[in-house]
Amino acid sequence: MQGNRAVNEGNSAASFDDDLGCLLHELPLPVLVVRARQGWRLLYANDAARCHFGLVGRVVEQDLLQLVGDSERQALEAGASALIQADLTETKFAYRGGSGKPPCEAVLRRATWQRQPAWQLTLIPQQDAACPGRASFYEQMFNTNPAVKLLIDPVDGGIVDANDSAVAFYGYPLDVLKQLNITDINCMDPDEVRAGMAKAESCQQLFFEFRHRLANGEIRDVHVYSGPVLLNGHEYLHSIIVDVTDEKRYYAQLEAYNSLFHNLPVGIYRHTAGPRGHFTAANPAMLRIFEADSYPALFAARVSSFYACPKQIRAFMADLKRDGAVVRRPLRLRTMKGRLIHAEVTAYRQTEADGTAEFSGIVEDVTAQHAAQLNQDRLTHLLDASPDIVAIADAEQRVAYINKAGRELLGALPEALPDALATAHPLWACRLIQEQGIPYALEHGHWYAETAVRTCDGEIPVSQLIVARRDENGVLDSIATIMRDISQAKRYQAELEYHAGHDPLTGAVNRNRFIDLLTRERQKAHRESKPLSLVMFDIDRFKHVNDSFGHSVGDMVLSKLVRTCGALLREVDVLARWGGEEFMLLLPDTPLAGAVTLAERLRRAVEKENFSPVPGITSSFGVAELGPDEPESQCYKRLDEALYRAKDEGRNRVCMAESAEDVAEQPKAR
Repeated sequence: MQGNRAVNEGNSAASFDDDLGCLLHELPLPVLVVRARQGWRLLYANDAARCHFGLVGRVVEQDLLQLVGDSERQALEAGASALIQADLTETKFAYRGGSGKPPCEAVLRRATWQRQPAWQLTLIPQQDAACPGRASFYEQMFNTNPAVKLLIDPVDGGIVDANDSAVAFYGYPLDVLKQLNITDINCMDPDEVRAGMAKAESCQQLFFEFRHRLANGEIRDVHVYSGPVLLNGHEYLHSIIVDVTDEKRYYAQLEAYNSLFHNLPVGIYRHTAGPRGHFTAANPAMLRIFEADSYPALFAARVSSFYACPKQIRAFMADLKRDGAVVRRPLRLRTMKGRLIHAEVTAYRQTEADGTAEFSGIVEDVTAQHAAQLNQDRLTHLLDASPDIVAIADAEQRVAYINKAGRELLGALPEALPDALATAHPLWACRLIQEQGIPYALEHGHWYAETAVRTCDGEIPVSQLIVARRDENGVLDSIATIMRDISQAKRYQAELEYHAGHDPLTGAVNRNRFIDLLTRERQKAHRESKPLSLVMFDIDRFKHVNDSFGHSVGDMVLSKLVRTCGALLREVDVLARWGGEEFMLLLPDTPLAGAVTLAERLRRAVEKENFSPVPGITSSFGVAELGPDEPESQCYKRLDEALYRAKDEGRNRVCMAESAEDVAEQPKAR
């Protein structure tokens, strides 16, 4: 996300430009950055340039040509024209310097500032190189300035001098450091280092990003500003070194976090205060929610224009001013296309260093839920407002961050963060994560599985995502994880599995589930050489019941019959609704005789049961023992024939099916 608020009043809003500005700040040479396409409007001026041109206060957008005389203006315009017409990277020309100022050599080169084309102008005074005042200035700068500084011979790269900060940073004694070459410290290829020195000496490039090796072997990321200086008649490179190792690690972790939440469906924003307040930062969801065509369009609109009800915004801002935060406030908002939406808005008030207030927070579009009168929390706040556990660890698996939900669930205090996840999981989950999860994520980038976290109430099942991030060199930089409570989903899954295998009216097993259980029980019976019997039965004259008393009474009869029969079955027996008023029984470890006995008991129980208002409900049964190698379809046919025989013989009776052997012999007899 990009904001549009300047961070440095006098210079740039981009962090890279701020870093470069800090390095240029102490350079004794005047350095200016001006727009390349909109005249000579200033974008930046270091202190030496401010002094040279008499600049005070804010310099951005001042016209450089208004600050110089006619001859200097002509020299600048001629230099720019030479750059453009000859398509050069840089050009040098004489610059008189104006009244009371020494003549200079001006170096004008192409540059980029805040992602826009620019000119960088460096003035090199042409004065006595042996000036004792210059040597005294550099001696004072080296001895008193806390920045890490080196003086380097551009001819051979030898380190000529170093200040106390450099000695402390690199870990070498001064006499040893002065015997080293810059290529001994810089991890880059020596030829590339020498090429960089040549660019710095000619002012073609003043800012560099390197990796420097310390005396103890540690490699540190550094930003280096290096430019030419004249001391006692010799030209050296004056280099300012800034250690940015920790800063780069922080930004890498921040990038990992941003990638986790970049696609959130909730809008994340920041805006200024007051009646003219406007957005300064927003995620892509904000464009979608407010139907904005672009970030500039969103940022140009007043925040107050998005509120549909003035009374709501007054109450909202009053509560925010009083409490410092408003969480999930239902509001009626208006998009940039005029469409009204329902939203839940979270906002936090923050006071900047200059005393101005800014607000940041979350916008959740709940229009669909509101229309359907659904009052569920489908989306969560970012970071500390999220119910998911979000954690980020470094390459050594030391936890650097856990969000509020994680700290509350795990009871982690800030001082205990590095080891917060060590006891978060039960032993089996720890083993799964260490032996499979992290190795897989390191190899493939991410790993997803079900694990668990421990709480005072026991284990909570979670879906866990582990993401491993590597830097541009392929070195592991950080490991991030997100854990979501899935205990309710587990309960829903169990309910769905039950309904998928049971008849919704009677609660009996449905036909598909019965077939699965039959396959399993038949394999078990075959392994253990035990009998397996089936019983098929239905309600006599059930159509008459539906026609005479209605289908609701018919449904009651079916449900009551299942309860009546179920009360007489063993736990291993399976009662299924086969279709309509037909039912099927699976009787493990039961021979034919036992199945007939049970069927007779069920028949009598149904006959005696009161099915009021329907009188005289009876049922007919067909019983068969499943042959060891008999196809199920043949057994079903034998059962069906036995059931119809019971019907033909007067109903309300039990009939045994022909044996599997007899049926198998019938084709041969024919």
